[in-house]
Amino acid sequence: MSEQKKSRAIVVRTIRWKESSKIVTLYSEEDGLIKMIARGAFRKNNPFAGKLETLSLLRVDYVSKKSRSLQILVESELIKSFQDLRLDLKRVPYALSMLELIQQTFEDGEPDPVFFNFLLEMVQATSVTRYPANALIYFLLKLASYLGFKPQLRLCRGGQDAQCSDSVYLSLNNGSVSCRNCLERVSNGIRFTRDEYLYLKNLQSLNYRRVSNWGRSHKNSAEIISRLVRFINYHFDSNLKLESLSFLS
Repeated sequence: MSEQKKSRAIVVRTIRWKESSKIVTLYSEEDGLIKMIARGAFRKNNPFAGKLETLSLLRVDYVSKKSRSLQILVESELIKSFQDLRLDLKRVPYALSMLELIQQTFEDGEPDPVFFNFLLEMVQATSVTRYPANALIYFLLKLASYLGFKPQLRLCRGGQDAQCSDSVYLSLNNGSVSCRNCLERVSNGIRFTRDEYLYLKNLQSLNYRRVSNWGRSHKNSAEIISRLVRFINYHFDSNLKLESLSFLS
């Protein structure tokens, strides 16, 4: 049985379908990751024109049927376009990477309104913060926690942060951190410098609403992102790729 639904949604991806239509992947508040067809989206004066752009926040009206993998988009209202973010090549790769992570780690049809609002807050943070890499790194930390393998960064096993050596290791097995001064060593871990570890620890402890105003960045943000993706890959048994980051080159 078909059901008429309404939801806020973020446009994750669009592709052309036949001559005049679009297939749109949305991350929605009501249904999670969902694919819809926008019929006639490329026709002149179509009501979908200018709305179905990646990163746009919409209010959508659609017809859903559980037995169907492709739902029907009836109407869309643009809430926020994030056009300035899309045009900023120093910022948009970080926001697009968040959408790539959603596509690669979430199953279709698994709604989570809390995570939807978190994603929206991180996209907003990317558009205004002085250090957009912070938003993606914070997103990776929280995504790992959401998927069930939170990095335990609050304290090195050796005790106080001041006692940490220059090299700190994040365990791939259980997410704990240790250094050479710890009684227990990590045999299967990802190396961070002490400064990188303290940066991650402080960032992880922030309330998500404060990320956009956090006044610290790290010169090795690209390497930190790569290592956190490796950590998620290990637990998720996947091969996540953030192709959007190539635009930063």
